[in-house]
Amino acid sequence: MPPAGIWIDGLAQSCIYVTMAFGMVLVFSILGILNWTHGQFFMLGSIIVYYAVTAWGIPFPIGILISGLLVAALGVLIKKGILDRVKGDLYVGVVTLALIFALEGAASMLFGMEDRGLAIVLPGVLDLGAFSISYQKVAVILFTLVVMTIMYVVLNYTKTGLAIRAAAQQPQAASLYGVSVQKLSLEVMAIGCALAAIAGCIVAPLYPINPFIGRTPMIMALLAIVIGGLGSLTGAIVGGLILGFLNSVIAYYVSYLSEVVLFALVILILLVRPQGLFGEPLK
Repeated sequence: MPPAGIWIDGLAQSCIYVTMAFGMVLVFSILGILNWTHGQFFMLGSIIVYYAVTAWGIPFPIGILISGLLVAALGVLIKKGILDRVKGDLYVGVVTLALIFALEGAASMLFGMEDRGLAIVLPGVLDLGAFSISYQKVAVILFTLVVMTIMYVVLNYTKTGLAIRAAAQQPQAASLYGVSVQKLSLEVMAIGCALAAIAGCIVAPLYPINPFIGRTPMIMALLAIVIGGLGSLTGAIVGGLILGFLNSVIAYYVSYLSEVVLFALVILILLVRPQGLFGEPLK
């Protein structure tokens, strides 16, 4: 049995995957596409909060807010200026793949290729006797819980949230009741991109920052939504939790083969339940 610290690390990893996967599924549910640039929005969130704190002296929580708003605005501009002008989901997907290299190239020129680090915002360790956990990881876990709680309230108790749920389930019926799917898609794109940026912000003090840090979180988020069920918000959360814990536990036992074992387990899950844990049965 792995020590408690490994499970805590797994929970901290899960927080990143959950936030990323939730944003991806939200965009997919309305736009009908997988936004392959989601990892690059994660990267931009980390870089923006880095500059906000180190260059401009802005407090870290305010930096998270600024980063989320700026990346959300960028996501809306990309959708209106590029994605809306491309016809066909396949071609839109290809465009988002191309944007991966465009955004990483731009970040490399402006930020540089080398790793940079953001100082720990909450130094110190919480000693719980049997194990200890850094205050920074505690903050990651609590902040993710707050973000997911806010998303739950928004989706279940606000007009925009109810419209998103209606459009995700029955887009044609929702439009008959006055829901503007086009306007809603912009709002969802903004929220999804902001969630990716927030995920990048909260891990910025824990990991090196560079223009390519979004690739692994993107892959893990994609695996999480495949495990949970494509299109299921609940599945995104559960899939992210499962993936985070599995990754941490597997790395504890076989660190040099952790990715191989992890992908094998994901394949096994899909062989047993191809639609994912919460997805609709495949036809």
